[in-house]
Amino acid sequence: MFTCAGRKLPTPPPTAGSIDVVAELSIRVATGADDPDRLFDLLWTLAPDDDRPEPDRLMSAWREIVAQAGRRVFLAERGADLVGAVDTVVVPNLTRGARPFMLVENVVVRQADRRGGVGSALFEAASAWAHERGCYKIQLLSNSRRADAHHFYERHGFAATAKGYRRYL
Repeated sequence: MFTCAGRKLPTPPPTAGSIDVVAELSIRVATGADDPDRLFDLLWTLAPDDDRPEPDRLMSAWREIVAQAGRRVFLAERGADLVGAVDTVVVPNLTRGARPFMLVENVVVRQADRRGGVGSALFEAASAWAHERGCYKIQLLSNSRRADAHHFYERHGFAATAKGYRRYL
């Protein structure tokens, strides 16, 4: 079992060769009181070539993120250590019976804690919220070079059913 927003949820089974990092793992929704530098340090592992925003810009962006309607950043912590995060947003929709959908971005687990259930616990929390909000799907994009991530997503019920496009501005 792990704790998610005060609820006990079943512990996902660890993968072969994994360590049990789910013990004492807490999943919670980030708030404005959280330090965006701490999260940026973890996210930086996804894009180490990114420039670090100026402190005022980082704080301004963080305040917008936590205040945005329908958006939740789930944090995985063991004690005082931030070991994983996933950014989600529930998007209103006119199709599919006017049911919303969830977008997932910036899925990250600290290198030392991968393959031990942290990502699964984050996805369980995000999925529970998507169900609670009546979403008809959860959608994400992943860099085409991240084969390990693709296997993780497929193990959690995701399928590569669309071709994605992006245009950087």
